[in-house]
Amino acid sequence: MILRTPLTVLTLAAALGCAGAPLKPDTFYSPPTPIPAGKPGDVLRVEPAPDGPEGARSWRILYRSTGMKGEPQAVSALLVVPDAPAPEGGRSVVAWAHPTTGVVPDCAPSLQPNWRKTIPGLAGMVKAGMVVVATDYPGLGTPGVHPYLVGESEARAVVDSVRAVRRMPEAAAGDRFAVWGHSQGGHAALFSGELAASLAPELRLVGVAAAAPATNLGNLIEMDLGTRLGKVLASEALWSWSRVFDTPISAVVFPDALPVVDEVAQAQPPFHL
Repeated sequence: MILRTPLTVLTLAAALGCAGAPLKPDTFYSPPTPIPAGKPGDVLRVEPAPDGPEGARSWRILYRSTGMKGEPQAVSALLVVPDAPAPEGGRSVVAWAHPTTGVVPDCAPSLQPNWRKTIPGLAGMVKAGMVVVATDYPGLGTPGVHPYLVGESEARAVVDSVRAVRRMPEAAAGDRFAVWGHSQGGHAALFSGELAASLAPELRLVGVAAAAPATNLGNLIEMDLGTRLGKVLASEALWSWSRVFDTPISAVVFPDALPVVDEVAQAQPPFHL
C-alpha cells in the first residue's frame, strides 16, 4: 500500500505545486491534428522565449517525435543559440534532460517564467558557443500522459530534440552532441546514450553525463516509500505506468489508496528530483 487516508491526501496536496509560478499550456503546446507526415525531429512550431540568457537567442519549439506505440507525437522544448558566429562545421549541441517536475502538462520546465534557471550551467554553455536544447518530455506541456521514467520515451524525446535543432537554420548546428541530465534526467541521459546510435545514426554522440540517475527503480521506490517524498514519487510512477503500459493500478495498490494515488500524482510538486 502506498497511501491510505484522506488526511494524507490533504497534507500532501497542501504541500504541492509546481516550482515558481508556471503558466498554463496555451495553444502553442497543442499540436496540429493530425500531426503532419514527416520525420522525427521535424519542427512543428516555433516562438521566441522571453527572458533567456545574455548573449543568446531563445525559442520554444514544438517538434515531432515517436510515441510508445510508434505513433507520431509532439514534444515541446527550449532552444538557446549563442549570438557568436558558428564555427566551421556547425555548433556543438548539448541536450539537457531535466529532473522530475511532475507528471501533468502544467509542470513543463518551458512554462516556467524563470526557465533559464532550470538548465544548470546554461550561461557557461552559451559562452562556450554551444547550442542548448532542453526537452520537456512527452506529456509535459503537450497533452497526454507523461511516460514518467520510461527510458525509451525519454531517449526519443532527447535525441529528436537534437534532430529538431539541426533543422533550425538559426542554430547552425553540426552533428556533434552531448547529453546530460539529473535524476529523472540522468535516467533519460543513460537511455539516450544506449539508444542514440540506433535512433539517429546521422548524429555523433560525443558524451553522456548522468548526475544521480534514477536506476534500479523497484529498489529505489521501495527504499523511499516510507517518506512523504517517496510516496509522491511512487504515486507519480504508478499513475503514469498504469496508463502507459495499460496495466490496472489496482494490481499493486489497495482499493482505498487508489484515490490518494490519483490525487497526489495529478498534483504538481514544488521540487525537482
